[in-house]
Amino acid sequence: MKVVFNSWQLIALSVIMLFATSCEKNSEDDPSPNNLLGGEGTILIETTVKNADGASGQSYLQQISELAGTLSMTKGIQTGFATSISIVGNNVYVFPEQGGKGTQTIIRYVHSQKGLEKAAEMQIIPGSYPVNLTQVSTEKAYIPTYVLGRIMIVDPGTLEKKGEIDLQSYAHNDASPEPAYGILRDGLYYLPLDQIGENWMPFADYRQVDVAVIDTKTDQVLKVISEKKSGLCFPTRPFLEGMVFTNEQNDIYMACTGYFGYDPTYLKNGFVCIPAGKQEFDETKSWDISSTNIEGSPYKPATVFNCKYIGNGKLAAYVGILELNGSNPYTARNSMAVMIDINSKTIKKIEGIPYTDGHSVAIEYQNGEVLFAAYGVDASGIFAYNPVTGNVRQALSTSGNIAYLHFFN
Repeated sequence: MKVVFNSWQLIALSVIMLFATSCEKNSEDDPSPNNLLGGEGTILIETTVKNADGASGQSYLQQISELAGTLSMTKGIQTGFATSISIVGNNVYVFPEQGGKGTQTIIRYVHSQKGLEKAAEMQIIPGSYPVNLTQVSTEKAYIPTYVLGRIMIVDPGTLEKKGEIDLQSYAHNDASPEPAYGILRDGLYYLPLDQIGENWMPFADYRQVDVAVIDTKTDQVLKVISEKKSGLCFPTRPFLEGMVFTNEQNDIYMACTGYFGYDPTYLKNGFVCIPAGKQEFDETKSWDISSTNIEGSPYKPATVFNCKYIGNGKLAAYVGILELNGSNPYTARNSMAVMIDINSKTIKKIEGIPYTDGHSVAIEYQNGEVLFAAYGVDASGIFAYNPVTGNVRQALSTSGNIAYLHFFN
């Protein structure tokens, strides 16, 4: 069936496919067992160096000892362009290039301060789009496949496939409900379903939030719950762990991207909640942030690109600004760093962090500071924000985009 896109749909398709573009790896950079690769340190960074079009380039994975000075990528392991990563303890799971290009394998590295050692590898169906891993136990992990609409059940050590959970029957109007980034609570796996169409955006007749509730003992889908009242959709981006989280009360919150801010007729985005002790949404806790003023800014948020819960109802986040979208979604610096309070329902711009593009929206929280990756016009790298004092400093300078950041204990 031929699909006709409006201009905003084409732009939105480009944004979501940013992570479905790839480049070929050089064989000389391929890791070998028992070799320590990626440099020394306890900080893991993925850097992307884009070509002029913003839709291609090179990505590198490496370790560094501190956030200081200017980043050198000479010891980086070359990966697929904009490769996604999951980390459990000292295990680093590197997912394949998306779109079925390049080597279609999931690789497990073991971190030590001296380097990364390749420990296991799993061949996957090309183009199936596995992008994250949630460890259920030492013997079992779940890997959703976005395109196939299934969950692979694997041994997290050997990456041997043990089974699968088929979610295809829960899809709206196609073959996959697009399982995104899930979270474990009380023996259940809550897995958001993005429910998108051939244009990689939500269906116009299905603007709601679906979540599959799965029993981790039996690997059975107990039910699919839905939040329909708010009109929010696209719950969690499949490669960003911070978009699903629990607060101090053990309530589950999920950030909903909506249409990435590229459909000006439907800008709903925000948060939904499954309270502690419940297996259903509390619609009174849903929050569409698209009509909320951003303090310190003339704008309102058109989407949530990423977020990180730091406690007491507060989130560090990147939100999309409709007015800054530009003509090229790969290069537009339309992401603003903000603090969001889900209790008081307020949003405040963080001064001193540059507007960034879609390649650099990583956020981490370490030693009382929020670390934002940003690729600004005049400065790029990692910027540290102190939420108590409001101070911002540039912690690391880079020539490329920081796409991922993690601190090992």
